[in-house]
Amino acid sequence: MTEQSPSQSASAELKNDSRFKFFRRLISAPYLLALVVLFLPLMNVSCAEKVIAEPSFYELATGMDLRETLKEPAKGYLLKMESDNPKALDRFKAHIPEFPKMNAVPALFGIVAALVLAAAFAWFTPLGSLTLGILAMMSLWAVLSRMAELCHSFGMQVLSLEPSYGIYAASVLILIGTAMNIAAIARPVLVEFKAKRAAKKTRPAG
Repeated sequence: MTEQSPSQSASAELKNDSRFKFFRRLISAPYLLALVVLFLPLMNVSCAEKVIAEPSFYELATGMDLRETLKEPAKGYLLKMESDNPKALDRFKAHIPEFPKMNAVPALFGIVAALVLAAAFAWFTPLGSLTLGILAMMSLWAVLSRMAELCHSFGMQVLSLEPSYGIYAASVLILIGTAMNIAAIARPVLVEFKAKRAAKKTRPAG
């Protein structure tokens, strides 16, 4: 009977470890939950320290009508501006041509695809899952930064944008998935290291 090397022994141990297999499947959960929490407000748009809009990630991706999305009193001001002084909207239309409508941004669904793939890859390649998750989180914050730049471009000092609990919740879940993936990557290395140490101890001297 051929004696197994420490690496083969470690691989066999992991292959038969049902708890490790279950853990690998569980890594998908944080990424899938991140998809759900993106329905929560991604950002808070404030005017004179009063929150006037709380769009979610999916609202930004699919487009929205600010006549419906804005809260009072901003909504009333917008409707009055449209009826009484439509030229005042030109400041906004220079950056958002269809203002007060914001067109869909299909490219944002690339973040959704990255999270879906991160959840799927967790079953096969933790490194791929980890990479896609981190890219998705960085992209989310890049979107927020871009929206903040858009707000500043209007030249209204009273208008500000801050991250909301939706992006924080998604980021925390992605970081949990990242930590779990790191653990899944480290586990085989540790098992092999222990197997090699055990083999050295049992090897006869001389």
